[in-house]
Amino acid sequence: MDIGQLRGLLLDLDCMTALRHTLRNRAMAALVDLCRACAKDNADEAALTAAYCRAYDAWLDAAAHGRGGFAREALEAVLFEESPAALLCARMDVLPYSLTNALANDLDALGRLTAIEPAMFLLLCERAGMSGQTAARLPVWEPTLGSEMGDPRLSKMMLSREGVTMTAAFFRKQGTGLFARCPGSTWVGESEKYPLGLRGIREPDPIRLEDMVLYERERGTLVENTRRLLDGRQACNILLYGDKGTGKSATVKALLSSFWLEGLRIVEVPLAQLTNLPTIFSILREQPGKFIVFVDDLAFNDSCPEYTALKTVLEGGLEARPSNVVVYATSNRRNIVRQRFSERQDDVNERDTLEEKFSLADRFDLRLTFSAPTQEEYFTICRALLDARGTEYDWDELMPRARAWTVSHNGCSPRIARQFVDYIAGEGKA
Repeated sequence: MDIGQLRGLLLDLDCMTALRHTLRNRAMAALVDLCRACAKDNADEAALTAAYCRAYDAWLDAAAHGRGGFAREALEAVLFEESPAALLCARMDVLPYSLTNALANDLDALGRLTAIEPAMFLLLCERAGMSGQTAARLPVWEPTLGSEMGDPRLSKMMLSREGVTMTAAFFRKQGTGLFARCPGSTWVGESEKYPLGLRGIREPDPIRLEDMVLYERERGTLVENTRRLLDGRQACNILLYGDKGTGKSATVKALLSSFWLEGLRIVEVPLAQLTNLPTIFSILREQPGKFIVFVDDLAFNDSCPEYTALKTVLEGGLEARPSNVVVYATSNRRNIVRQRFSERQDDVNERDTLEEKFSLADRFDLRLTFSAPTQEEYFTICRALLDARGTEYDWDELMPRARAWTVSHNGCSPRIARQFVDYIAGEGKA
C-alpha cells in the first residue's frame, strides 16, 4: 500500500454513512488515527509511535476480552451495535438502492482498513518519518480473524461489497443490538444501563436436547412447536407441568443450543415481573426474531396481580398477540392444574381461588406432563449420563450407590441422576 492508496482509504472512511457508528469503536478509531498519522507529510516520529501504540493497545484490549483481531472488532460493531441501517435491514425484504450502495461502500472500506497487515503499518510509519530503530522496537499484533472466535455467524466475507446480502439477511434473522448479540435475556426493568429493560445473556446454559434422556414425546412436542414458531406458522403457548427435577426448565433452556442460529431467542421473566408482560410483548413485537417468553416455576399467592397479567397475555386482550412470540412456563404446583372440586373444600372462596388458578392453566394451548421416573428409568438416565462422558464404569458396582443416592436425596429424578453422576465423576470413576 502506497501513500496514495492510504489517503484514498481515508477518504472512503470519511465518507461512510450507513455504518459510520462503527468508527466510534475503540479499535476502529485507533486504526483510523494510525492511518491519518501515516498519511501526513513530514509526520512527527513521536506522534507516529504514539498512534501505533494506541492501535496495538486497542488490539490487546480486544484480545483480552476474547474478540480476536481487528476484523472481528469491525464485524461485531457492524452486526451487534444498534443502528438505523440495521433496523431498516431487519424490517425490509428489499432494500432501497441508496441503502444497498451505502452499505456496500462502508463494508468495503472497513474490510480494506482491517486487512492492512501490522507489518505494512510499520512500513508506512517508516515512510512517514519513523526511524528504523524505533520500528524495530514495536510489537506487531495478530492480523487474522481467527478460528477461535466462537460465533459461527461471523464471516470475514461480510467485510466486502459482496457482504451486503449476507449482512442484511443476518439482521432479518438474528435481529439487531441486544437480540443479535445474546441468545437469551432476562427482564430486569428499564434503566439507564438497560434501556430496553433486558439484561443480555451471551453465554446461556450449554445443556443440549440430545443430552437428555426419557420424556421423548414431551420433548418432541416442544421441539415441533418451536419449529412452527421459527417457520412462521401458528405456534402454541405451553405449560410444562410435573414433579420437581424432571427437566422441565432444562428442556426449555436446551432449545437455544438447537435453534439460536435460526433466530430463536429466549426472554426469561421472573414471577415478580409478570405485570410487565404487556411492555415486554410490545418490545418483542417490533423485533424480527422469534421469541420464547420463559416463566419458570409458576406459583402464586391468592389475589396476585401476576394472575391477571399472565392470563391477559395468554388469552389476548384488545391488542393481538404477537405472531413471533410464545410463552413457555413450568410449574410443579398441583393446584395449578385442574382437579375435581369434590376433592376440595366446599368453601365458596376456596372454590373461587381454585377456579382462578385453573383458568390460568386452561389458557395454555398445550400442557406437557413430566412425571417422576421409576427407579429403573432413573437407572437408565444414570447410565446414559455416564456413557455420555465417554469413560468405562462398572454398573454392578455403581448401581447400589445410585439406589442409595435416591434415598438420601428424597427420590428419583433426572436432576438427582445428574447430581449422582457429577459426584462419581469427582471421584475420578466416570
